[in-house]
Amino acid sequence: MPDENDEQNNSWSKLREDDTPLIYMCATMWHESEVEMVQILKSIFRQDYDQCARKHVQLGLGIEDPDYYEFEAHIFFDDAFESQKDINGTYKVNSYVKQLISSVETAARSVTGISKAIDSPVRTNTPYGGRLEWRLPGENKLIAHLKDKTKIRHRKRWSQVMYMYYFLAHKLAKKRKVAENTFLLALDGDVDFQPKAVQMLVDRMRKNPNVGAACGRIHPIGTGPMVWYQQFEYAVSHWLQKAAENIMGCVLCSPGCFSLFRGSALMDDNVMAKYTTLPTEPRHYVQYDQGEDRWLCTLLLQQGYKVEYVAASDALTYAPEGFYEFYNQRRRWSPSTMANIIDLLMDWRNVTRKNEDITKIYILYQMFLMICSILTPGTIFLMILGAISMAFPTIPPFAGMLVNLIPVSGMIILCFVAKPNIQLAYAAVVSIFYSLLMMVVLVGILLEAVTAGLCSVTTLFLLFVVGVFFISAVLHPQEFYCVLHGFLYFLSIPSMSMLLMIYSLGNLHVISWGTRDTKKTAPQLETNDRMPSRSPSFLKSFGSNGDEESEYLFTCGKFIRCCPIRPIRMILERLDNLGAQRIKTTVESEPSEIKLDENAYISTLNVEIDDTAEKSNPLFKEDNEFEHEQMSSQSWMDDSDLKQGSVAVLDNDETLFWEEFISKYLKPLYTDKEHEEQMRQDLKELRNKVCLAFLLMNALFVTIVYVLTEVNASFNHALSIKLPCTVSEGPPGRGYLEPISIAFTAIFGIMLFLQFICMLMHRMSTLVHIVASVKLDWKRKLVAANNKDQPDNVEVEDGLELVKGLQAVKEDDTISIASTDTTYSVESYVRPKQKSKIMWKKYQKRLKKQTQQQHDYCLQFTNNLNKFTEALEKNDNKSVKKLLENKVKGKTIAAVSTILKNDTKMNEIKIRATALNKKEVVKRPWQDFGAKLGLNKEDENDKNPGKFFKDVTKAALAQERRKRLEEGEISLGETNVNKIKRETSESRRDIPLDIMKRGADEKNSIPNVQKEQITSVKTTEF
Repeated sequence: MPDENDEQNNSWSKLREDDTPLIYMCATMWHESEVEMVQILKSIFRQDYDQCARKHVQLGLGIEDPDYYEFEAHIFFDDAFESQKDINGTYKVNSYVKQLISSVETAARSVTGISKAIDSPVRTNTPYGGRLEWRLPGENKLIAHLKDKTKIRHRKRWSQVMYMYYFLAHKLAKKRKVAENTFLLALDGDVDFQPKAVQMLVDRMRKNPNVGAACGRIHPIGTGPMVWYQQFEYAVSHWLQKAAENIMGCVLCSPGCFSLFRGSALMDDNVMAKYTTLPTEPRHYVQYDQGEDRWLCTLLLQQGYKVEYVAASDALTYAPEGFYEFYNQRRRWSPSTMANIIDLLMDWRNVTRKNEDITKIYILYQMFLMICSILTPGTIFLMILGAISMAFPTIPPFAGMLVNLIPVSGMIILCFVAKPNIQLAYAAVVSIFYSLLMMVVLVGILLEAVTAGLCSVTTLFLLFVVGVFFISAVLHPQEFYCVLHGFLYFLSIPSMSMLLMIYSLGNLHVISWGTRDTKKTAPQLETNDRMPSRSPSFLKSFGSNGDEESEYLFTCGKFIRCCPIRPIRMILERLDNLGAQRIKTTVESEPSEIKLDENAYISTLNVEIDDTAEKSNPLFKEDNEFEHEQMSSQSWMDDSDLKQGSVAVLDNDETLFWEEFISKYLKPLYTDKEHEEQMRQDLKELRNKVCLAFLLMNALFVTIVYVLTEVNASFNHALSIKLPCTVSEGPPGRGYLEPISIAFTAIFGIMLFLQFICMLMHRMSTLVHIVASVKLDWKRKLVAANNKDQPDNVEVEDGLELVKGLQAVKEDDTISIASTDTTYSVESYVRPKQKSKIMWKKYQKRLKKQTQQQHDYCLQFTNNLNKFTEALEKNDNKSVKKLLENKVKGKTIAAVSTILKNDTKMNEIKIRATALNKKEVVKRPWQDFGAKLGLNKEDENDKNPGKFFKDVTKAALAQERRKRLEEGEISLGETNVNKIKRETSESRRDIPLDIMKRGADEKNSIPNVQKEQITSVKTTEF
């Protein structure tokens, strides 16, 4: 067991060491749909369930888990607030934030399987906007950072800068050893993954400390032909290109939708600091802001770190389903990719010197790929020209080239003179005609393969390409279906390899995001906001804002305010939120983490209460612009759609950090029109230069190949080499090897062959990785057979499965307060009249519904572990099987018999169960007391404000005694317990019965002194 006296900071758990992986999951959101939000939130809840199980397998069963980790989930929400001009100057979160709150509840119910799985979020006002914090069932945190674009820069790159500095510069405080084992998991707002995928990435990072980033296999999901095309494209890219980059050198891009970054690598010189660089030149806008993930990887590679691809780690993300959205996405990606690769190639001397994984051969490989990418449109143009000649033999080659040149020229002209929507519409229409033409190409290739057989170079190349793709699909059996979409990929080659490239470079000056730019209307949530008054100007003349829910019916200017409807409601709401937050915060803290004495605690509480009251009460408001802005920025927390959770106050150190950090790096950019116009002209000039160079290179390539081909045909194949086979039928040139046309095909073939070989090698390393992470049963049986005299040990996998069974919950297990399963029910509350029984039943049902608390894996595990140890002591296999029925696998139940044979392990588990039970005995009553205060806060505010203030103060005093109780300064047998009971006896009639609930297991495992505190109310077992 870890040393409980070891002092750590508030975020440091007792199981965590310097080398324990700490994962910060950082998702960026903006205008995601509800389905996309629920998808990533379900992944976070699954991670919480897995991490909690790994914690309990050590605390409860004493099994050391080498893969134990800790994590926090953070969502960075861009542009989270409504425009104050549109809502009469009020400060409110937008509909997407409200959608996020409802999505959290939906995801929690989906993963835990119960109706009430999570409490309302804690609201905190911050220098960058606001913060919502949820406590997950596994006691991990989910924090949504709501960014106000008037206070902090928006867009994804600045969100990444925000969380890099917050976690690495502020929280780590430059602890090198900790930073090496601190990882940032970059996520998109719609990604879906399993805990096993994260573990695979962490394994690769821990294996090689020089790995700065690792990415997994991304699977695009969605519906429609565009998604099918991307599924094949992503598959081929990961199977061949990323595998080749990983084997030959380093992966050049770790996609931001699902990638793990090492904290110490990001903190290195010229990485995190340079990532904050503002664009000052036109090319910077392309390289820095259009593909921020690739640029971050470029910085890591230039500093000597390796970026790896882990094929065993899978993640799903929604892909663009429309033609326009797909083109706009690739309009950002294509120029950014080329800009970063060119930057890497231009700096090849420095890169090969610093990065031992990047060699000159790898630089040469990337150079050839770049040349092929640039000349790909010209190659496709020639292929289409050949298709026209094949389908219409009567058309001369020169006329065919002019026919093919018309749609291409039209696309080029539109990119310079028309709006993007017109360009996209034109590209969509032309793509349809090109797809039909590709059918002609396919028919011609099949006809040539039948008539010429292996005497056709085209047939040989086609067989080679199809064979590579088919074998790659066979070696990736879970993704074999992707090869079926290869036909659609073939039909889309002209559109995606030629028109898309022209569209991307022709719109190089457009630096907008392209996707989700047009704000979609989020589902409107039910609110209690009323319509503004019809005569706001009249009310404003008397100091009112025209809101019908204003706390004051009539005001005279800014000096005298009279006729209050509820004069202290605002203060009481702040007291209520502050009191509930204080209780919750203290309950969740470890005993060793609380070091304030009673006077200091009450003094801090009073300062915060006074400060809050002064800001909220108009009687003390001064006519000061800064104070008015401060009050306005906090009004978003009063929105009823935020579920009215507790309110927290940011500590001074973090507030100071954010203020200094925003001022230095993330202050909103306000540029004058002159500068914007100058930059717009510079971007257009860059576009013109790049397009001119691109068009000239492709035009020169097409011209050379076309002229040489015509010359070769005119001189009776003087430039061709005859193949050692004869073909009697077919067009002229069949049976000959033309060096001019075959040269580029050979380059493509060589590159594809190298990628295929690297893919085979990478598949082998992936197989080794998977085998190393899986415990094989035959190995365990072999070891057990050789050590018959020694008792078997429970493996980590079996222990995790057992823990997950013990902490799992069914809907009928969530009865926590005044449940009908308690003996204090209708039968124990006998009244002479049947009417009383019915009323009592209704009261029980209503109370249970109103006060049902968030499900907690720790409480569930503690209760079930006590029953589990009792059953083990009695050798009651029937009870064990009943307890774990439908929750664990058969081999895990077999592992329980291993525990029965090991007396040492049984005693250790019993001791651990007792220790966990004692912790819950002390902890739960105060949580229930806080829930009781939250349950009655509305009634207390309206009916008896004085009593509510008294309850808040009483809760603060009770919390201090609870802290001293956990620290061992007092014991349960001393009179302090009786004082606590007397202080809470007045409100005990209103407190749900489970506040003092103790199971029979708990009574048998705690000292007699503690049993005296337990009331005579009995409850059935969980």
